[in-house]
Amino acid sequence: MSDEIKLSPEEVDRVMGVIGQAYTDMEEVATGIGGHGANVSTAYNGSGTGRAMETYEDLGRAGQALAGALDGLSRDLGLTATTGRETDAEAQHVLGGVQTPGVTPDAGIAQAI
Repeated sequence: MSDEIKLSPEEVDRVMGVIGQAYTDMEEVATGIGGHGANVSTAYNGSGTGRAMETYEDLGRAGQALAGALDGLSRDLGLTATTGRETDAEAQHVLGGVQTPGVTPDAGIAQAI
């Protein structure tokens, strides 16, 4: 069973903005975390230093991967929104050309779908 989520074009734009900001934030944080590996080697001397450096560098790479995934999600959502807008425009065009003698169209029904 899958849940459907319907978004208006305005909501899609807002979600894309949130994802875009998350991407920017994640990229900055990941770069900062990855840079802590060098700080650890300067600050500490001992057997755990190498492992601490690896941990920070791994966290930085994981953050970069997450930032990349967020960027891909944003692009996919943008493509979906564009396709949806094009489909809506095509449907409106087709519906505008339909002849229905004796029938009064109710645009509210189409908007509710």
